[in-house]
Amino acid sequence: MMAAISVVVLNWNGAHLLPACLDSVRGQTRQDIEIIMPDNGSTDGSLELVAERYPEVRVIRFPRNLGFCLAVNAGLRASRGEFVALLNNDTELDPRYLEELVSAMRADSGVGICAPKMVYHEDPGLINSAGHACRPEGVVVDIGRGERDGEWFERPREVLGACAGAALYRRRMLEEVGLFDPDFFITYEDADLNWRAQGAGWRARYVPSAVVKHREGVSRGIRSRRAAFLGMRNTAHVWTKDWPLGSLLRHLPAIWGGWRRSALALVRQGRGDLLPAVVWGVLAQTPRMLSRRREIRRGRTAERGRFEELLALGERHMRRPPED
Repeated sequence: MMAAISVVVLNWNGAHLLPACLDSVRGQTRQDIEIIMPDNGSTDGSLELVAERYPEVRVIRFPRNLGFCLAVNAGLRASRGEFVALLNNDTELDPRYLEELVSAMRADSGVGICAPKMVYHEDPGLINSAGHACRPEGVVVDIGRGERDGEWFERPREVLGACAGAALYRRRMLEEVGLFDPDFFITYEDADLNWRAQGAGWRARYVPSAVVKHREGVSRGIRSRRAAFLGMRNTAHVWTKDWPLGSLLRHLPAIWGGWRRSALALVRQGRGDLLPAVVWGVLAQTPRMLSRRREIRRGRTAERGRFEELLALGERHMRRPPED
């Protein structure tokens, strides 16, 4: 019998994290699942651990670290479920996690992405992500990051998309809009996929009844120089690839202001030397991003008005108190 849900868990030297993650997948109320683990060349005993304790996991081995996008894409291509749950190895699921996400997605055939309530493992009362929203300066952020959980975070709602560290995707949506862009390597690849899905007419929902604990930053160095470089470069790639030209021009002052603040923040952190590399990284890949933009435009069904609706939705999510 084919599994209804494919769970793809990316791993790189996560032997200390995998037991909690995989045990929580085993403990789901939904058991019609398959588990696939792309492994980015681990040398810490991860593969031996999985072979001994989790023989049901299908491992895809790579000789070296290919980054997030290439490795996860291999897992997505190998999956067979109607729905695909993507997880970082530093996550731990509530027992009803998959059941709640799948129920929400089956309730609306137009939903292609479901975002769970991500909380910090060290403090489950603190929100890590309640879905994605886009700020006025064009930067996609996690809704509620660092805020105390409460009544507002218990409300299901429409969002731009989901953090790829824990998300559910409809296979049909992925087949239509494509997988993660390998040129992003890691960081902001989920924002790109969110915009592409929305442009093709798919919607995203936040499902607060699906709860996942996240040890953010354990599986990768989110404050490293590499992460700072990729964050700025990939943000610009999303504007080039995914934004309608009219919206890009309309919001250009806010975008430029946000870019300038990010650049000044790097300087204050003593990382100003990264800025030339960011600019060169953007310019060097712009022809490729423009080529992909043309491909995306051919599959776009949403009008510019829908894009502006999503920006307005993000602005409401960013207000405090927030608005629905």
